[in-house]
Amino acid sequence: MVNWEQIGEQALLYWTEFMNWFLSIPIYAQVLFIIGALAVLVLAVIIVYYVLKGTAYLIYYILKGTFLLVKGIFVGIYKLFEELYYAISGKPKPVKVPSDKECCEPLEPSQQSYEEREIIVPSHKEIQIILPDAVYCSECGTQYTERMLEQLKQNGIAYCVYCGKGYKSTKAEV
Repeated sequence: MVNWEQIGEQALLYWTEFMNWFLSIPIYAQVLFIIGALAVLVLAVIIVYYVLKGTAYLIYYILKGTFLLVKGIFVGIYKLFEELYYAISGKPKPVKVPSDKECCEPLEPSQQSYEEREIIVPSHKEIQIILPDAVYCSECGTQYTERMLEQLKQNGIAYCVYCGKGYKSTKAEV
């Protein structure tokens, strides 16, 4: 049986010896000792935290890897037996149909004939207005020079002399 009184007396003896030693040293040494003890305590807590965190990660990834390994083995066995079944029975293996049929099937022509469709002819009127104050580079934001605007009117394409970004004008039909 454990004698708790004897253990308590011995702990009290060690505590009094430590306090006598601690109080006998100068005050700056006492302060440095307390700071050092706190630093060691904080470092010990941090080390314990990271050891526990690392252990938890290790266990997690071991379990995850084991699960994926077992899953891969069972999927492989399933596919092996599936192939053996179709090879032995002589049945053709079913073709998987994609779930989105609209994207893969060609569009059916409408039921109306060409003559029945109403043909709408838009009026063609080309307008190309380039205002010198309205053309700015979309890359650097500087206004186009007169030479750039002339190039734009002639070819429909101009490049910014500051950054090299191209600008193409399009004709609008109204």
